[in-house]
Amino acid sequence: MMCMNKTPRYLQIVHWMREKIAQGEWVIGSKIPTQREIAEKFGVNRSTVITAIEIVKSEGFLEGKTGSGIYVIQNQWSLESEIPPPDWNDLTKWSLQPSSVHAVQLINDLETRKDIIQLSKGELGPNLFPHSEITEAMMKASIQIQDFGYGDGLGDLGLRKEISMHLQKNGIKMKPESILVVSGALQALKLITIGILKRGSTVFLESPSYLHSIHLFPAEMSIKRIPVDENGLRMEDLFQHTFTKNASALFINPTFHNPTTTTLSLEQRKTLLDKCRHYQLPIIEDDIFRDLWLEDPPPPPLKALDKNGQILYIGSFSKTIAPGLRIGWLAGPEEVIKRLRDVRMQTDYGSSYLSQLLIKELLASGMYENHLKKVRKILREKRDYLVELLELHLGEFASWSKPSGGLFIWVIFKQKMNLQKLFKQCVNRNVLINPGFIYHDHQSSIRLSYSYASFEEMEKGVLVIKEILMNVL
Repeated sequence: MMCMNKTPRYLQIVHWMREKIAQGEWVIGSKIPTQREIAEKFGVNRSTVITAIEIVKSEGFLEGKTGSGIYVIQNQWSLESEIPPPDWNDLTKWSLQPSSVHAVQLINDLETRKDIIQLSKGELGPNLFPHSEITEAMMKASIQIQDFGYGDGLGDLGLRKEISMHLQKNGIKMKPESILVVSGALQALKLITIGILKRGSTVFLESPSYLHSIHLFPAEMSIKRIPVDENGLRMEDLFQHTFTKNASALFINPTFHNPTTTTLSLEQRKTLLDKCRHYQLPIIEDDIFRDLWLEDPPPPPLKALDKNGQILYIGSFSKTIAPGLRIGWLAGPEEVIKRLRDVRMQTDYGSSYLSQLLIKELLASGMYENHLKKVRKILREKRDYLVELLELHLGEFASWSKPSGGLFIWVIFKQKMNLQKLFKQCVNRNVLINPGFIYHDHQSSIRLSYSYASFEEMEKGVLVIKEILMNVL
């Protein structure tokens, strides 16, 4: 809420909007925030906001579009000059990177809100953040800081050594020179798409997959969607396709798959690797949830079975510690890592040095493993509680499988329903869920997270979903 003075609140909003337009923060053609967002910002009701908007409309700066919103149509400069300003709104429409779908943009905005029950977030909640461990690691790291130079692009050598030893626990033998520190798994995936894959390449991608909710692949690449069932990737569907040597690749999330939570068995992994080797199909393995097993460790990574350098392996500490640290890694053949290091140096020159030192200390001291033990215990309790809530309140409406790891439960409704409507009504009731359509799922499904919301919030959220369903069905 903004600091209020003696000026009537509707006039404060008017002055604020005029200033946004005058300073070029709201350019011609841009859509202004919703009445609800402005009302929350100033701590007023919507009628006050409407009054302010009507005043600015009367001045010729704003115009409403039915069913769309309110847009800036003029500014002081355009009123006084015959030369029109740049049309930034039009320029962004033709950018190389397309916009996310509206639902994904809305989820991204709402996930920062404290007044919303977060059943969507793919990150650990505040009670799972390792406060004491981070404090101790920070003190140790501060002693080691010598400079804050760019580095060589590969990442801190000490951290890469620790990641190398961490990987050995899962059967992966990779030297530090074959490891690239990245700013999260998505950066690793982006580096691969722009640094290795050719224009016109065919990318085989699980469906549903969280990667469908972002625009990762350039338009010049062909995406082939391979269904995921209760056992994971359907290999019979994958190997019906024709693979072009050096122009095809498989992206796969085989362990606690996001969003379906499935895990490929050891036998499936061996079969997949053997067939991909036969067809010379490179594999990009996204394994960011591996450390979040809740009962028993999952089967070894595909990379642990790889003896021919066929797999690029991606991991991250965003899911196990905190996404704000922005530290992950990419492991693969040394020449590939050199190539991706070069691509990386053309973009941002490396991840935060301080974050790298923090992670290194957490790994080297054993604090990371101790933290994981605490996280697994609490996540297990929260998962069991959400399953109990679903059985009690949503059993007649949907089905699901109890996940053995990760952060989510994949809920599939028994009847076809309007997920857009369910999503919007949940938002209106201050509950945020992830609808299955953002992952390119054709079923009526939602992804619920048990990692962030409190026990009380999970119960409130499930009861809201139940009430909406009872009115819809």
